[in-house]
Amino acid sequence: MEWNMEYCMEQVMQKDLGRRLQVGQDIIDSILDKDKFQDLEQDQTMLDRMVDGVATNWVNSSNFKVALLGMDILSALVTRLQERFRTQIGTVLPSLIDRLGDSKDQVRDQDQALLLKIMDQAANPQYVWDRMLGGFKHKNNRTRESVCICLIATLNIWELKA
Repeated sequence: MEWNMEYCMEQVMQKDLGRRLQVGQDIIDSILDKDKFQDLEQDQTMLDRMVDGVATNWVNSSNFKVALLGMDILSALVTRLQERFRTQIGTVLPSLIDRLGDSKDQVRDQDQALLLKIMDQAANPQYVWDRMLGGFKHKNNRTRESVCICLIATLNIWELKA
């Protein structure tokens, strides 16, 4: 099957967990291939739908492997779009903040790494933290703790860059 933007969107919106696990890496590879989806940068509506679908259906999945793949897809989008991903931050932050409270260390660690990557490549840390402040009042205590850990990591990284 030839991967194009419409087919990719069909796969992102896929409900079957097994199918998501099968196509996740293909989606990532397609996003990172500059020759594919050349309209990704120009078609804001399609990009909005893709990011919303990944944040809602993948990152929020009850299956941790699908959630990790969802974060990998978002990471690929950050890598490809750089500053153009800034408009998507408000869409992905609620799901990423919720995942900071995940019971699996691997999910929390990858989530924090993605947040730091967003701060490094898509928007400055102040912009992201202005939108993450609600995480300090989250109902899940593990989320609140992880938000604090993420703040410490942010301060440590950007203190060194200053």
